Amino acid sequence: MTKRFAPKKSYFDIVHVDSKTLKAPLKNQQLLILDLNGTLVSRVRKRSMYVRPYSNKFFNYIFDNFEIMIWSSAQPDSVHNMCRMFPKEKKEKISLIWDRKSFGLSTRDYHQKVLTIKDLDKVWEQFGGRYDATNTILLDDSPKKTQLQPYNSIHPKEFDHNSKGFILNGDSELLQILDYLKVLQFQSNVANYIKNQPYKKREENRTEEEEESHLVEFYAFSDDYEKPENRLRQQKKKGEPETITVITDKMSNLAVC
Repeated sequence: MTKRFAPKKSYFDIVHVDSKTLKAPLKNQQLLILDLNGTLVSRVRKRSMYVRPYSNKFFNYIFDNFEIMIWSSAQPDSVHNMCRMFPKEKKEKISLIWDRKSFGLSTRDYHQKVLTIKDLDKVWEQFGGRYDATNTILLDDSPKKTQLQPYNSIHPKEFDHNSKGFILNGDSELLQILDYLKVLQFQSNVANYIKNQPYKKREENRTEEEEESHLVEFYAFSDDYEKPENRLRQQKKKGEPETITVITDKMSNLAVC
């Protein structure tokens, strides 16, 4: 049975304060915490990763408009490798990078697959009270990890380059999240706003101009850390699509752009 964690009363006290729509966006006054695997990348064990489509457009906006933190439950070496998706000038802007060591796990749990809870109280303490439930947004594909502050989270569908949905339809969810973040920038209390108007993924409705929905960046962790990414495009075929085993192992269904 999965253990459940309950938010504090003090958290709900903040959540229940009505959010006001501001006349100007809170540029660089909100904290955006990014998860990695399943949210921004699809990792192939500890060997390589595919970065979600539209990542560059997403990164360009958030690094100019939010304070950025990374929080992943992966081990330090994996987090280090996954962070290579961020261009150097953007990585230098990341305020904190937390990995599996930040959860206070026992030695046994650290090396096992256990539920890791992202308690934002720890984050707010780290920032000296500059951020709280009114101005913090956590992007994570797993709702179970955000049980203590459930209304400060945006939950995209897990990105899996191996999935039939991605092969057939591509993925443009980062663009949808970007639209939602632009709304949150005008809110005085993001927790209250998210509670009443949570993020909802729209169905993929691509046009011929949206071919980047199949475009990913690929990194092999064995490569030099500074080596540029390979840009790969998932090719659509007539009839039955290729299985992702072919795409992952042989990459015969991906074209280098």
